[in-house]
Amino acid sequence: MNSSGSEYVRTLRRLPLFTELSDAELTLIAEGVSRLHFEDGRVIFGEGDVCRELLIVEAGEVRLAKSALNGRQQLLSIERKGSALAELAVFDGGCYPVTAEATGSTTLLRLPADTFRKICVGNPELALKVFKVFARRLRHLVSLVEELSFSTVRARLVAHLVRLAEQTGSSTPQGVCFRLNENNEQLAARLGTVRELISRNLGRLHGDKLIQMNKRTVTIPNLSVLRAEMERCD
Repeated sequence: MNSSGSEYVRTLRRLPLFTELSDAELTLIAEGVSRLHFEDGRVIFGEGDVCRELLIVEAGEVRLAKSALNGRQQLLSIERKGSALAELAVFDGGCYPVTAEATGSTTLLRLPADTFRKICVGNPELALKVFKVFARRLRHLVSLVEELSFSTVRARLVAHLVRLAEQTGSSTPQGVCFRLNENNEQLAARLGTVRELISRNLGRLHGDKLIQMNKRTVTIPNLSVLRAEMERCD
């Protein structure tokens, strides 16, 4: 095996989808692998494009979104290192159901779809892992549909702010503080609404003293009070 093939084997071994495979199986996969590089904002594939390959994030992040006829987008997920992109289309031979866009400098591993299907047929353990990925994505989509169908924009925004505070916030004398990395248009895509409603609801939360905002830095004076507001909104 050449040095490039050995490097692919080492990379594949670190990816969650392939952790249980033997060296021989990884070598087989590596023979068909190539690398793709995308800069920030570049479209990797578009909704409706024919799928001919399995793509796995090696470095960077990929934004997966669904578009409506009026141009609005619903953010479905942000995929990071080790995640495969739109695996379903690999198996049904159809088109990509979403658009994938690089967030920052991103490197992907590319494996032809027919090669991956053959490997899954010959390796039930790998196929089972793929099914688990499908199940996780389905649960996420069911939760997303439920949230969009039964929650107000204010409730969805509050729930998102609470999650960010819990996951990335730091305690300060003023409360829990965190950086809001998405602009209002990106938040609107994530929460299934429009930018104007995000701006309006952030302003109202600030006016109600539930949050404080300084540019894109958010401070929550009392996280328990904001959690209670989330439940009240529902």
